[in-house]
Amino acid sequence: MLSGFGGQGIVLSGAVLSQASVLSNYYAAATYTYGPEARLGSTRSEVVISDEEIDYPKVINPDFWIVLNQMSLNTFSKRYPLNETVILANSSMIKYFDPVEGKVRSIYKIPATDEAERLGNRLVANMLMLGVFVTVTGMILIENLKKTIKMMVKPQFIELNLKAVDRGQEIGKSILKGVKV
Repeated sequence: MLSGFGGQGIVLSGAVLSQASVLSNYYAAATYTYGPEARLGSTRSEVVISDEEIDYPKVINPDFWIVLNQMSLNTFSKRYPLNETVILANSSMIKYFDPVEGKVRSIYKIPATDEAERLGNRLVANMLMLGVFVTVTGMILIENLKKTIKMMVKPQFIELNLKAVDRGQEIGKSILKGVKV
């Protein structure tokens, strides 16, 4: 599951993740939910990835949750059973983890927006988080994620998005080594 607010690229992230999953020889189904606001409304992408055919395209109990803002953490933490969920949280925009602390498998606090700003544009925090996800899970080849970005992102933004994925991969490797982000 991926969540944030409108303008953070949640729908694009879900589409990229599902396509990269297919390129990595998985079945994938993606659904998107967003509020009526064009910007800043609540947005969620649910991506089901499986090595078997998918019979229901919605997330019931997320294994992983990429959450980019406080409102999403507060809102969606009440809607799903999270006891086995690993959360990749954007600590640049989430300061209070009370709704999920002690209720999930683990939480990785990643300053994704701050890292994206260092790369030149805070809007690539979504792709940075996908880079972290792909690295931490090892499910999807990083090359397939990058190939999908090249297919789905506007040409003028491809290079910046690829840099964000690379930075996410570095952060993911640090997480795997047990180094605090």
